[in-house]
Parts: sequence; C-alpha cells; structure tokens
Amino acid sequence: MHRFIHLIVFLIVFLTGSSTFAQGELVWTFDINEQSVKNNAAEPDGSTNSPGIGFGIVTLDQDTQTLSYDFSWTGLVGDLTKLHIHGPASFDQSNPQHIIEIFGPPEVPADLATTFGSVSDTFELQTLEQVGFDPIDPDFIIDTLINGQAYLNVHTTVFGMGEIRGNLGQPLPQSVPEPSSILVLLISASCLTARRRRNASA
Repeated sequence: MHRFIHLIVFLIVFLTGSSTFAQGELVWTFDINEQSVKNNAAEPDGSTNSPGIGFGIVTLDQDTQTLSYDFSWTGLVGDLTKLHIHGPASFDQSNPQHIIEIFGPPEVPADLATTFGSVSDTFELQTLEQVGFDPIDPDFIIDTLINGQAYLNVHTTVFGMGEIRGNLGQPLPQSVPEPSSILVLLISASCLTARRRRNASA
C-alpha cells in the first residue's frame, strides 16, 4: 500500500513538472500591414496606404531564452531595406529602439531586397547594443515581448521609417496536452484496484 501511495505522489510531481516546463514556451502570431504604421507625415493618420501585407510568428522558450521567428510579406511598394523588432511601444506608437535585429544590420540579402520574401531563424537572446541607445539585456527584451510592447517594422526604399508593421500583441502559451485528466484516471483506477484488494483480503 505504501508503494502504491509513493507511486501516486511520483506521478503527480512528474506530470505537474512536465506541464510547467511546457508552459514556459510562448507564441505570438500577428498580421503585418500598413494599418499599424503611424509614422508617415504625408497622411493625417500617419498610415502609408501600402498594399503590402504579411504574417509573423514568434516563439520564445523562457527556460533557455531561445527565440524563433518566421516572417513573410508581399506586395510592398518599395524594396526591403531593413527589418527589426522595435520596442517598447504601444500599438499606436513608434520607437526607434530595436530589441531584435534581423536586417539593417546585418545587410539585407540580395534575394530579399525586393517587394516580397520570407525569413526565419532561431537563436539564443544576447545583450543587444544599438548605436544611440544603452545596451539592453535578454530580460528587458523578454519583458518587452511579454508585455505586448513589441512590433515588427518592415522598412523599404519608399518608406524609410517603415512601410508595413506588425504589432506582436500579447503572447499565448503553446497548446499542450493537459495532464490533469490523465492524472485523475490514474488515481481513480489505482484507488479502485486498492479497494478490490482490501475487499478480497477481508
């Protein structure tokens, strides 16, 4: 009976721990368009009226501070010149500070210096140094992302300050199987087995 109790405790700790680890991964999915751009002085609302559109996915493993991204865009008016994640900023504000460098620096590859393309990468967050700003550490970057204060800015030859933009918004935990239902079934089955053994011994 004691071994049975120890087994149940072990299962509770194991399943709970597995769930906690899985929940350490956060995901952002967002659209990229001109509606989020507010830095064009020629328009009353600051928009660029660009027909360009795109989509982005960002994944952050908080335990390892590893970030992955996958961005795609098409229909730009100008050719791509720079691509960064900026912040902290609210959804209707801009901030020249970068928190993730993608292109500019480094230079945009020749095959992406056009009106459409896609890019993806996975890397461990490091302290970021940008000219004109104090260095920012990974914790600051993560806080900015989690607080929904980050946006992807797509700079082009026609709109140097950004032609289209994607506000990352709030992250969502990655969907993982909940262990609670499995745990309940295991405990119920084990308790039923123990009761039958007691009845048989009686």
